[in-house]
Amino acid sequence: MKLLEFNLTEGNHFVAMEYYWLVMNRTFLIILTKEKIIGIQGNSAISVEGGKDILTKQITKSMAVRGDLTNPYSYLKNKYLNQIEYDDLLDGSILNKNKTNFIIDKRDVKNAYYDSSKKFGMGYYPHDGKVYIETYDNKKREFIILGNQSGQEIVNWILTK
Repeated sequence: MKLLEFNLTEGNHFVAMEYYWLVMNRTFLIILTKEKIIGIQGNSAISVEGGKDILTKQITKSMAVRGDLTNPYSYLKNKYLNQIEYDDLLDGSILNKNKTNFIIDKRDVKNAYYDSSKKFGMGYYPHDGKVYIETYDNKKREFIILGNQSGQEIVNWILTK
């Protein structure tokens, strides 16, 4: 199954941000199949525009998302998705293209749950709280649900076997 051939419909994908190294973040297009949760990096670090000095203002301006911030697709950049559009999403090759991409087997998911509280540091970016995915190997991932998406619906999609 290739990204180029995959029909994005309600219930089979969402767009989310994941923090790493305290204040850094990455944005993912996350695809849900019957057996897998596939994360494809769709953007690098994003920042809220601001700062007191000129350098900080320039850096944050270059990292800010533009467009309709309620539209989750506004947070994705084609340059990331184009890198893997012809690769098989299920054979693991996308992991070699970008080390932040991930594949989680749904059989390994112990729990998924929704927390509606807002994520600190998100500034003016609209988001619907966080979705957590816990696996049987005691790993936990936190995904901030960007734009106009329902975290609770996403959890329901993840838990559907």
